[in-house]
Amino acid sequence: MVAGVAGRAAMMPFRREWGTGPPVIAMHPLGLESSAFEGVGQALARHGLRTIAVDLPGFGRTPAPGGPLTPAALAAPIVALARSLDQRPVVLGISLGGRIALEAALTAPDAFRAVVPIAPYLPWRRFRPLLELMRFVDPRLAAALPLEWVWPVLSWLAQTVETIPALRDDAVARSGARLVYYLSCPATRAAFLSAGRELALDPATGPDGFWPRLAGLAVPAAFVWCEQDQLVSLAFARTVARTRPDVAQLLLPCAGHWLNGPHHRCLADALGGIVTGLLAGRLPGTPAPHPGGAAFVARACVVDARVDAPAVLVRA
Repeated sequence: MVAGVAGRAAMMPFRREWGTGPPVIAMHPLGLESSAFEGVGQALARHGLRTIAVDLPGFGRTPAPGGPLTPAALAAPIVALARSLDQRPVVLGISLGGRIALEAALTAPDAFRAVVPIAPYLPWRRFRPLLELMRFVDPRLAAALPLEWVWPVLSWLAQTVETIPALRDDAVARSGARLVYYLSCPATRAAFLSAGRELALDPATGPDGFWPRLAGLAVPAAFVWCEQDQLVSLAFARTVARTRPDVAQLLLPCAGHWLNGPHHRCLADALGGIVTGLLAGRLPGTPAPHPGGAAFVARACVVDARVDAPAVLVRA
């Protein structure tokens, strides 16, 4: 099955790069594209790393391969890109990108040095009958949505959001504001619906289920979670801890899913430390219990010294 997916997705994805040094492949959240990693790329460059941010298939400047945008279909060109590099890269991603980073590492562990999923949307073990309703979502319906008719309003909204001072320097937030531009394209809307549908239907258990596969993850990993995240639950961190108690996890108390204002610096700084630590074979820290259900290692917010709960690195 993976070979068939790889055949459909042979085209290399569009990419943007920052810095030089050991490579890091970075993948964006659902509906965004590679420009979301401008701030992270600059931060990683200061750590002596080369960030290669990609447009996943169906988003930005990378065309969709045809067929459902399953995690395997989205990960296939990432594996090809990794194997085309002179050095094995670290692979990381936010939200959808985090799930695809894991899929790439699970599919081709020999192609990557480590994986860093950031607030990844992972398969729910519960509510499966409810999620099965997503089978009735047809991505072709995207063409029927008349968003092009309200283009002036969408353009004004995006430009207004991008000028908000708290978001202006946050590259991920600016890319999120431009989501209204992206969704004015029927092909991007179809990709959005297809990828979202496949995330919901992603099997949790069974022979091809994500959680049994995660138990066999063969590359070093560090998960990153955000305490202000209203979209991706910390319940996933508890399940990761039960499935792989040896895997490190990071919790940022000052950050949300991708609208972080000045705290985008906290995420970028944390990623620099995590990637360099993984490359060096060490992620130091003493774990401490957290109400979220995992044990975390303290790391201070770099923006606001008054934040009571420090960012923490988990060895759950």
